[in-house]
Amino acid sequence: MWFRICLLGVCFIDYAQAAYDPEDILKLNAGLGYQYDSNLFKLDENINNTQTNKMGKRSDSKLEARLGGRLDLTISRQLLTINADINQISYQNFSDLNHNDWNAGLTWNWLVGSTLSGKLIANTSTRMSSFEDDFLSGSGNSVLDMQRQNSLNWQGTLQLKSSIAIIASAGTTTEKHDLKEYINAKSDVASIGMQYQSEKGNFIAARHSWRKYTYDQDLPFRAGFTEQTSSIDIGYAPSSKIDLNASVGLSQWESALNGQSQNTPQGDLALVWRATSKSIFRMSYGQSFAEFTSGAGRNLDQRMNLNAKWLMTERTDWTIDFNHRDRSLEVVGSRSANDESTDSLRLALSYRALKPLTISSYVQAEQRKSDVRNGNYKDYQFGFNARFDY
Repeated sequence: MWFRICLLGVCFIDYAQAAYDPEDILKLNAGLGYQYDSNLFKLDENINNTQTNKMGKRSDSKLEARLGGRLDLTISRQLLTINADINQISYQNFSDLNHNDWNAGLTWNWLVGSTLSGKLIANTSTRMSSFEDDFLSGSGNSVLDMQRQNSLNWQGTLQLKSSIAIIASAGTTTEKHDLKEYINAKSDVASIGMQYQSEKGNFIAARHSWRKYTYDQDLPFRAGFTEQTSSIDIGYAPSSKIDLNASVGLSQWESALNGQSQNTPQGDLALVWRATSKSIFRMSYGQSFAEFTSGAGRNLDQRMNLNAKWLMTERTDWTIDFNHRDRSLEVVGSRSANDESTDSLRLALSYRALKPLTISSYVQAEQRKSDVRNGNYKDYQFGFNARFDY
């Protein structure tokens, strides 16, 4: 049904093109997508699961139909943004994985007087859980598990002077699974700090944050943790072509499993270089804990990203993106375990055929090398997408 709705919309491009305006209060969009995946379940070449044994193949193609919308409302000095989208995903071979993804959110950009401002963001989403980091692995890594996330986050800024402000935040996030209930979890966070920002937009901020992570189910080998992190963030633009951002901090966290604590450094460095009016380069490197984890410890990621974008014409642009991630499982009171390394390379082409219609395509290669038995995999993808804005 969703495919028919989307295709019907494309048939009325001429009418919609006349009506489309990026400044509209209400924005609607529809999309169609196709993707081929050579290793859908992210399996080692030496193993299969119940699905691949049954079908005699690891690869599959999927069709995705998407409908979405956004509503921007200005009420006095307050700005409300409501967004929602739903995706219908259908697989050609592994039809047991057919499902609907959806996402809905509300953002309130609030302002009180001339010195107090911030955001209140509520979001809820449902999507298929990834096969990449499945505990079950092997023959068990083959079934549809829907993952639901709900979050509520508050951000506030108290402007003391034109260049000095107190910054604070608080939030809670829950993750629930239909099948893998043993990794259902809740994360509560809060932070407070101070920021200095110059007239040119350069800034430095010092922040201290607290976090509590709990699992819904207690297991003998796994428990949550509490954490405190102190950090300094710096943003500097030496020219209109270059942006530099850096963050350095120290995390002190205590495991609820054994009551022991550990200090772990964290940080990020990012560079944006607008080489010409048609080309932009981005580079980043950093170390931080993954947002959600599913084991006896925490996943510590070291990441590097290289990205280049070239505007070939007013309607056409190319993007190449390389990602490298080293991941280790950090357990308080013991050495790092289960080291793995993942690399991915993606080449994408985007073409704006009409003002409301964008057509894009991509190819991607990904490889993981892991110390975990049967944890290695190689995966190749390519896909096409069409997005229509109204």
